[in-house]
Amino acid sequence: MNAFLVHAPVAWYVARAAGLVAFGFLTVSVWLGLAMSTRLLGSRRQQLLFGWHQTLAWTGLSMLALHVGALLFDPTLHFGLASVLVPFASPWRPGEVATGVVAGWLTLMLATSFRMRKWIGQKGWRRLHYASFAAFCLSLGHALTGGTDLQGGGGPILAGLAAGPVVWLTISRFLLPRTNVPPARRKRAATSHAAS
Repeated sequence: MNAFLVHAPVAWYVARAAGLVAFGFLTVSVWLGLAMSTRLLGSRRQQLLFGWHQTLAWTGLSMLALHVGALLFDPTLHFGLASVLVPFASPWRPGEVATGVVAGWLTLMLATSFRMRKWIGQKGWRRLHYASFAAFCLSLGHALTGGTDLQGGGGPILAGLAAGPVVWLTISRFLLPRTNVPPARRKRAATSHAAS
């Protein structure tokens, strides 16, 4: 069985695929979060969109767990627990792997904050979500430098497709006028989000 894994590194293929899928889910979650903050998708659907935002983040994290788990079983790189959990502990490309490790911890913190929102408070929760920019940039850097899948022309194309909407939505958030939400609706939205 071990000889088969060396000649056909299933764990390595699973790790690469799961990492790219995790990046895709988390990128769409960032897009949706920014679109909600600019209210470009309308204010009536905020609760539904917030549910999708959470679901995409947790689905991305589950794929990230598969990515990390598969790396632990890779027979050629010999990753240990410290390599995938502690920044710069990896003997293989420590800087590139560290960007992924830090991005993973930031993403876990952000996803967990959905459940901690009523204790953190709305203002603190929003401030905490600025870390999503760091998580996104680190994830993109890890995807571009940590493996071989995005070398060549694929890397800049992925970077443009992933980062383009983030840049556009961030600029829109600061330039477009924010629609005022009536206080009664704002209070209902805050209590419904805290209950979820």
